[in-house]
Amino acid sequence: MRVDGVTFVVSEVKKVTKEMFIENHVGVLWQSVKESDRKKKLSDVYDGIVGKPKQDTAIAETSK
Repeated sequence: MRVDGVTFVVSEVKKVTKEMFIENHVGVLWQSVKESDRKKKLSDVYDGIVGKPKQDTAIAETSK
């Protein structure tokens, strides 16, 4: 997956937790962007590769 000039290896991203992925990359990528924005972008990249966690089924069941 390529985002803003950076190529992420999907198989490697899937091996780490979201927190570890962000921690490993926030200090080296997109240095001209504020750290909070970099974290958000990295979070979005991770979610795009791994997928967002599924919604809590208990919430869906209570709305029936």
